[in-house]
Amino acid sequence: MKEYGSCDLRNIAILAHGKAGKTSLTEALAYNAGHTNRLGKVDDGTTVADFEPEEIKRKLTISNALVSCEWEDTKLNFIDTPGYPDFFGEVKGALSATDSALIVVCAPAGIEVETEKVWNYCKELNKPTAFFVNKMDREHADFNNVVEQLQIKFSAGIVPIQIPIGAEEAFHGVVDLLEMSTRIKTSQKQIIEGEIPEFLKKEVAKAKERLVETIVETNPELLDRYLAGEEISDNELITTLKLGIKKAKLFPVLCGSALKNIGVNKLLYDIIEYLPEPSLDNLATNNLTEELIEINENSPFSGLVFKTTADPFVGRLSYIRIFSGSLTADSTVYNPLKDKVEKIGNIFSLRGKQQINLEKGLAGDIVVVAKLQDTVTGDSLTDKSFPVVFDEIIYPKPMFTMAVETKNKGDEDKLSNALVRILDEDPTVRYVKSAETAEFLLSGIGEMHTEIIADKIKRKFGVELLLKNPKIPYRETIRMKEKVEAKHKKQSGGHGQYGHVWLQIEPLPPGTGIEFTDSIFGGAVPRQYIPAVEKGVKEALQAGILAGYPVVDVKVDLCDGSYHTVDSSEMAFKIASAAAVKKAVMQAKPILLEPIYDLEITIPEYYMGDVIADLNTKRGRINGMDSGLTGIGVVKAQAPVAELFRFAIDLRSITQGRGFFDMKFSHYEEVPQKIAQEIIDNAKDKTID
Repeated sequence: MKEYGSCDLRNIAILAHGKAGKTSLTEALAYNAGHTNRLGKVDDGTTVADFEPEEIKRKLTISNALVSCEWEDTKLNFIDTPGYPDFFGEVKGALSATDSALIVVCAPAGIEVETEKVWNYCKELNKPTAFFVNKMDREHADFNNVVEQLQIKFSAGIVPIQIPIGAEEAFHGVVDLLEMSTRIKTSQKQIIEGEIPEFLKKEVAKAKERLVETIVETNPELLDRYLAGEEISDNELITTLKLGIKKAKLFPVLCGSALKNIGVNKLLYDIIEYLPEPSLDNLATNNLTEELIEINENSPFSGLVFKTTADPFVGRLSYIRIFSGSLTADSTVYNPLKDKVEKIGNIFSLRGKQQINLEKGLAGDIVVVAKLQDTVTGDSLTDKSFPVVFDEIIYPKPMFTMAVETKNKGDEDKLSNALVRILDEDPTVRYVKSAETAEFLLSGIGEMHTEIIADKIKRKFGVELLLKNPKIPYRETIRMKEKVEAKHKKQSGGHGQYGHVWLQIEPLPPGTGIEFTDSIFGGAVPRQYIPAVEKGVKEALQAGILAGYPVVDVKVDLCDGSYHTVDSSEMAFKIASAAAVKKAVMQAKPILLEPIYDLEITIPEYYMGDVIADLNTKRGRINGMDSGLTGIGVVKAQAPVAELFRFAIDLRSITQGRGFFDMKFSHYEEVPQKIAQEIIDNAKDKTID
C-alpha cells in the first residue's frame, strides 16, 4: 500500500444500533473497493470485519475492526464498531481516532436506542456525521418516515442528498439530488447510470427544493440570493454542503441495501466527495509545562493509541491515529505519560485481520504497530522532543460484576497473566480482589460483556472460568451491653489446661471497628496472658458468631478472671476468651448488617417513574431527583448491594438501554429480620454440610 497524505485520506467510524446492517455495509464497501472477491455475510461468519470467534459465534460485532480500503486514489479507513450497548466503549475509542461518522439506520425499524446514543456522542464531539438508511429492500422500509424521524428527533440540518427508486422488494436504485442522475441495479447485477424517469421527476423536484433550502439556510449570502429568486448553482450548493458537513451543521442522508449491494458504490464516491479529510490543526497538552498547544502538519510526530488487542501468539497490537509528523518502521517514539521510549518495528494497515505492510504512516492516517512494551490504550506517542498528550478517552464505567474462579486448580497464575492482557485490550473491564470476601471480582458493562471476556480468556489463554454472583460482605454487631464468664479447664495427666476470664462487651458507634481493653487489677490474670486473651477475642469476632460474618463496632473489656500457677497457658486463655466472646455476642442481641450503596442513575425523564418503582422493590430509598434541560434526569438513591447484582440488566430492560448508573459504598445498615433469619439459616445449613 502506498503512502497517502491527509488530503487523500478519510477516517470514518461506522456506527449503528445492533442488527442495522453496519457490518454488512462495511463488507459491501470493501467488496466494491475491490478488496474481496465475494460479498461475505454476517450469518455465515464470512465478513471481513467480524473475524473473532466470539463474533462469528454470536453473529454480532464485539470490538472495533479497522478496514482500510483504497478507492479513487484515496485511502478510506473504516472502523466498524459494535452496536450492542455492552461494547459502547469501543465506539468512544473509534470516534477519538476518526474525523467523521457514518450512522447506519435500519429502514424498517427507524431510530433505535443505540442510534440515539451514537448521535448524541457525535453531537457532543461536534463530529461531522452522515446517515445511511440501510435495508431499503426489506418489508416496511420507509425512507421518508426515517428521514422525518431523524429531523424531528435529532436535527433540522439532516437532509437527504439521495432518494430511493422503489421500496421493499421493488427497491433497485437511488437518485442523486445534486447530480440529478440515477444509479440502478439491474437483474444482471450491473449498475447503470441514467436520467431520472418521468414518474419520479415530481418527487425529485420536491426533494431537491428541500435540499437547496436546507443548504442555503447555513449561508446568509446564499439565503438572500435564494429568497430574491436567484438560482444557486450546483457548485455553490456542493461547496456550502461540504462546509456545513465539516462544521457539523449539515448531515447528509444516503440510502441503499448493503446485503443486495445497492447504493454502496455511490456511497464510496460520496464519502470521498463530502466527508472531510483529516484535520492537521489539533490541540494537545505539553506534558512538561501542562500548557495547551496547537499542533499542525509541520509539528514533530504525535499520535494517540485508541485501541489495543492482545494475543498470546502475535502479541500486543496498538492502533495509532497519527495527528502530526510521520511514523516510520524501525524508529523509536516516546510515551510521555509513562516516560518510556518504545521501539517501532513493522507498521501496517489492517483490513479486518489481514495486515498490509507500510513503510511510513503520515499525519492523518491510522496505522497499527506490534509489540509495544509499556503503551496501552489512551496513551500518546510522540517524538522525544515533542512530549504532548492528547485528551483522555472517557470510557463508560462497568456496571455489572461477577465473582470469578478458575475451573481447574493451578490456573490462578495463568489467569492473572491473561487478565493483564485483557485489561490492556479493554479499558471498560475491572478486575479486583475483594478485601472483605477474598473473591476475585470481574466487572464489565453488562452480562454479555463479562461472558465474552470469559470466552476470550478460555480461547486465547486456555483458562476456563466459572462466573457466579459475588458474596455479600455482611457484618455482625450487637445492640446491648453484656458481661459473661468462661472457663477452659482440662486435666489429662501431667500439666493440665486452665484459663478463666470475665469479659464485658458493649456496642460502639458505626465505623469504629473492634476495641479491646483490660481493667484487670490485683493480678487476676497475669500480664503475660492478656495478649492471648486479645488474640482469642479478635479471632473469634473476625470468624463471625451469628452467621459467620465478622463482628464489628464492639468494645471488649477483660475485667476479671483467674489462673493456675501450673496449668495456665496462653492457649488456655485464648480458648477461654473465644468461648466467652461468643457467649457474650449471642446474649447481647446480635444483628446482621448489610452494605448500602449510593446510586446515581442517569435516565431519560420518561422512565423515572418505572425506575423508582423498580428501586422500591429492591428496598431502595430515593434521596433526590434532578431534571435536565435535555430530557435527561438523575435519580439519587440508596439500596442494599444484595439487591443490585442484576440492576444493570433490569435498568437496561426498563429504559430500553438508555439508562446507566454509578454506585459507591455508603455505609452499613441492619438487615430486616426476615431476611436476616434466612441468611442465618443458610449459614447453619452450610456448617452442617
